[in-house]
Parts: sequence; C-alpha cells; structure tokens
Amino acid sequence: MEGKGFPRELTIRAILLIGLLAAGLLALPHLWPLVTDRERVEAWLATNRAVGGLAIVALNALQVIVAPLPGALLGWISGYWFGPWWGSLLTWVGVSLGNALTMILARRLGRPLLIALLPKERLDRAERLIRRYGLAVVVVAFLLPFTPDDLLAWAIGLSPLPLIPAFTMSTLARLIHVLIANAIGAYLGSGELRWLGMAGLLSLGAFLLAWRIAQLAHLSPAELYREKDFEL
Repeated sequence: MEGKGFPRELTIRAILLIGLLAAGLLALPHLWPLVTDRERVEAWLATNRAVGGLAIVALNALQVIVAPLPGALLGWISGYWFGPWWGSLLTWVGVSLGNALTMILARRLGRPLLIALLPKERLDRAERLIRRYGLAVVVVAFLLPFTPDDLLAWAIGLSPLPLIPAFTMSTLARLIHVLIANAIGAYLGSGELRWLGMAGLLSLGAFLLAWRIAQLAHLSPAELYREKDFEL
C-alpha cells in the first residue's frame, strides 16, 4: 500500500508546489516594486489600507494551512507597514483563521485523505507527541521557535483533543510570536529601539513560559527539536 500511496502523495504535493510557484512568478513583477518602494507603498496604503489589511490576513491564514511563506516574514512585513499593534492584530486574525481551518479540515477530511497530502511518517510523529503530552506539547510548540507547530495543528484535528480548548491554547500561544514578529517589523520601519526591546522581552517571556509548562508536563523541549524533521 505504501508503494501505491507514494506516487499520489508526490503528485499532489508537486501540483500544489508548481501552482504556488507559478502564482508567485506571475505576481512578482507587479508586487516587487510595490513592496520595495516605501513612498509608493505608503501612497497605495493611503487609499487601499483595507485591501492591504485583508491581504495580510489572507496570507497569514494561507501560510498556516499550506506554509508557502515563513510566518515570521509576514509578521515583519505587517509590523513594518501597519505598526506593531495593527500589524499584530491583522496577523493574529489571519493565523487564527488558518489555525481553525486546519484543525476543522483535519477532523472533517480524516486521516486517509490527509496522508495523501502530508508525509505519513511526520504526521505519525506529531500524533505521537500529542498522545503522549496532550495540550502541553501544543502550547510549548507554539511558544518556542522553529518547532513543527503547523503540522501539530493538523495532528490536533486528528486527535481526540477537544477542538475549542486546543484552538484557544494554540492561538493564544501564537499571539506571543505574532507580537514579536510585528515588533521587529516596527523596529525595521521606524528604527525605534523600544520595539526591538519589546521583541526581546517577549521572546524571553515565551521561552520561560514554555520551559515551565514543559517541566510540569515532564516534556523535554529538546524532543520537539529532535522531531524537527517532521516540519512541513
């Protein structure tokens, strides 16, 4: 069965990747001058601020579901152009929508269909962590950087965990990294060191909170990084 499943998985993922690359290549000539020209962006946002905000929300939701862009990069961009507070709000709305859709889709579609879209071995590892540690591993993974949090969101949908508590805890944990990324973006846009200081303090707070929760759950954070190869 594995031999038959592999070509289908490869084909689906290849089609998705080619589609994303094609869309990016078609959009790049139009978007690149807009993103890199500060005066042009400010002039465009003055009359299209709502459209720009909706784009930030949509891109953040999309990156949670299919991970076409690093979430931190989108946070820097939204913080740069919308400031730390509005940027954080837009980003958080987007990642919250993506988080909810991912969990609901996983529960609705079921494991057989997800295995056609996601690597089975990596999904198995994510499910194993959730079975072993429950919500604790979800919160720790979403608080720490470079952990397989997006894949864990899919695995939550397949697990017996109640969706509302899992969604609430993971979304609140995501908020800290949303604030960090947007504070860095605000610093890059304004040069004000207070935003860089805010990012540093939030990073330290997230680390200490994750470490304490991991201790209470008898979870070694290193286990998440040993499983890092199951990142999407």
